Amino acid sequence: MNRQPTASGSLYYGPQPSPNPAAEGRLGSQNRIQQTPSHSLAGPGRMENQPAQGPVYQDPEYQSMNPRYGKNNEQPVWGLAKPLPRVVRPGMRRDGDTQQKAYDTQPRGEAEPAPELGTTPGLARSRSNATNHTTNTNTPVPQHPPTYASAAQQNLPKENTVYGSQPDGLLRPMESEVGGGKGPIYEDQMGQPEQEEFLNNWVRIRNYMKEPFAEWLATTIAIFVGLTGTLAISTGGTNAGTKLSEHWSWGLGSMIGIYLAGGVSGAHLNPGISIALWIFRGFPGRRCCFYIIAQVLGGLTAAGLAYCIYRDSIIAFAPSASAGTSGLGFYTEPLSHVSSVTAFFTEFLADAILVCVIFAMGDDSNAPPGAGMHSFVIGLVIYVLCICLGFNTGGILNPVRDFGPRLVALMAGYGGETFTVRDAWWFWGGWVATISGCFFGATLYDTFIFIGGESPINYAPRRRRRAKLKEETKWRKRLGIGRQKVPSLEEGIKKLED
Repeated sequence: MNRQPTASGSLYYGPQPSPNPAAEGRLGSQNRIQQTPSHSLAGPGRMENQPAQGPVYQDPEYQSMNPRYGKNNEQPVWGLAKPLPRVVRPGMRRDGDTQQKAYDTQPRGEAEPAPELGTTPGLARSRSNATNHTTNTNTPVPQHPPTYASAAQQNLPKENTVYGSQPDGLLRPMESEVGGGKGPIYEDQMGQPEQEEFLNNWVRIRNYMKEPFAEWLATTIAIFVGLTGTLAISTGGTNAGTKLSEHWSWGLGSMIGIYLAGGVSGAHLNPGISIALWIFRGFPGRRCCFYIIAQVLGGLTAAGLAYCIYRDSIIAFAPSASAGTSGLGFYTEPLSHVSSVTAFFTEFLADAILVCVIFAMGDDSNAPPGAGMHSFVIGLVIYVLCICLGFNTGGILNPVRDFGPRLVALMAGYGGETFTVRDAWWFWGGWVATISGCFFGATLYDTFIFIGGESPINYAPRRRRRAKLKEETKWRKRLGIGRQKVPSLEEGIKKLED
């Protein structure tokens, strides 16, 4: 293979351009890959149109009998199992901008080749052969690019977005868009809504509640695996394993939860992560509230199941002592010699590192892991954080990991000290320290690394002010608080748009 010098003076070892223009025309965008060297320890990026996994057999009549199949991927999923979606937020819109289609469509009958990386200052969106080469096949250009579901049904490759190097603040094509303060509007919501067909009443209920249901189930299993691992070591001692076994149970439990619901709800598992995605990545605020409720219920369910399974061992090990003094670790508590300030910042830093890593793996312009590896890597990160920062406080990392077991312990008769020990550690350590740590970690990553326009860190000052006024106006109207200030707020928004 010949070595070619690049613009930076380094040598490029990648695939060479096809010497045959006709062959290049036939292959089209399938053979286009990033033509700049990548000096990354994360390895080469995934090639364009390279399938993440093999095709799945589908019976010809399956789609007609299961109309909901494949529709999960028509809307963005803010999750931990794959890169985060790119959405347009109100603070990104330039003054006077109106709604813009999420996909640029060619006029019918015309077809232009997709721009190569380097010919535009941003990026090029790949298109399938059916779109790129309509002049050769005389096939009409579709008005909308195929979604993942339609591509799977037509045996077409899924569309991918190819990202090149971009200056800070450059806006990218987004997978969805946001109207003037009304929340995300996705392609399947434009035009006439489709007539929904449900096989039974439960399918109808699940369709509207699938994200909270998935979040509850994933949180339940993740917390249950971690808690039972902790109780096994606490009640069984060295016969059940070592402290490392306990840390593995939390890391692998989180991995299982993300694999379980990562493609449906995103498997946040943690209120701090949901709040960070809401503030910094455009995760809908209303859905964030539902997720937090589902996560708290999941932690409560997991703790109840774990207590039922280990009740006999708990009674045999410490029949009269509370969970904190017996060292069972059913809920967390700082060691007696650890000061409150040290305990607070231990949890603060642990969650800051966790969210910083999660945002890095969700950033497709950075070096995200391969398909299906997000869950495994996050599990390893949690395992490492439990080892390094779990000794002083017991390693909360997740507010519901501590709050759910405390409620169960209170109901099981441990007494009111479960919520008063260490000056209400459950609140300032379990909730304040973890959520503020998540916020700090997200701010840290977006300040120094992230270049996407959807982060408030990258808003222009004028647009940031306008977005803040719009958000305040929306909530004043919705809650009915201080409505007399709404006209002045709307006037301020209008001045900023002029």
